[in-house]
Amino acid sequence: MQNTNQLTQEELDSLIRAIYGRYGLDFSNYEPLSLSRRINRIIAKYNLENSLGLWRKIIYDSSFIQCFIDEITVGLTEMFRNQDFWVKLRTEVLPVYESKENLSIWHAGCSTGEEVYSMAITLEEEEISSNVSIIATDLNSSSIRNARQGKFSSLYQKMYTDNYTAAQGKKELNAYYSLAEENMVFNKVSTHNIVFDQHNLVKDHMPQVFDMILCRNVMIYFDEILKMKVLKLFHDCLPEGGFLSIGYYDTLPKGYKDLFYTYDASCKIYQKI
Repeated sequence: MQNTNQLTQEELDSLIRAIYGRYGLDFSNYEPLSLSRRINRIIAKYNLENSLGLWRKIIYDSSFIQCFIDEITVGLTEMFRNQDFWVKLRTEVLPVYESKENLSIWHAGCSTGEEVYSMAITLEEEEISSNVSIIATDLNSSSIRNARQGKFSSLYQKMYTDNYTAAQGKKELNAYYSLAEENMVFNKVSTHNIVFDQHNLVKDHMPQVFDMILCRNVMIYFDEILKMKVLKLFHDCLPEGGFLSIGYYDTLPKGYKDLFYTYDASCKIYQKI
C-alpha cells in the first residue's frame, strides 16, 4: 500500500476485505469516492502514515473499529431541512393517518436526531403524537448517543428557527427547547414514544412494519446494488400505500418503479405499490 493522498482501488479493496473478514461489516457497495475521502480523513485524524497503517490498526486493534464506523458514517443533517418536504408532510401525508389508532414511523439513518425531533414537533402540533411510535436508527453509535440527548449547538439557533417558521411551524421553536451551555436542549418535546437504536441498513433485518419510513440523505453514499438492497428492505417494512421519503440529493436505483410509485417528485416522497 502506497503512502499517497489518494487511495488506489487496490488499497480500498484491501481495507474493505479486511473489515469484512475481521468484523463482518460490508462496505463494498458504498460509493467509492465518498468512502475514499472519509478513509483519508481517518488516516489524517489518527496520525496514521498511510492506508497500511490503517489496515493494521483495523486488524489488530478491535477497539478501533467503532471509531472507524463512526467516522465513516457521520451524517450531515439539520432541523426542518427542505422546508417544502415538511409542509407537504404536515398538510398532505400526516392527515392520511388522522384516524389511525397506531401510527409507526422509522427514521432510518437518523444521524444525530435533528429530523427525529422535527418529526416529533410536527406530530405534536398536528395533535397526532399520542398514538405514534417512532424508531430512529443509525449505524453510528456516537450519533445515536447524541440523538438521545436532543442537544444541538446554539450556533444553529437562527437557522433552525428560520427553517421551522418556513416549514409552517405553529408556535415559536424556542417553546420546545432550553438553552444550556451553548446548546439547545429539546427537553420540552414529548419523546416517550421515541426509541433510538443502532442498526446496520446494509446487513440487519428490521422485523417490524411501519406506516412511514424516512431515510434522507443516506443513499447518496450507496452504489446501485446497495440502494436496491436497502429499498427492498424498506418495501418489506411497509404496507401497501406506505410512505417512503428520501433526501433531496438521494436517487433511487433503476427498477424502483416495480416497488414504489412517486407521490411527490419534488419532495422525494414515494408510496409502496
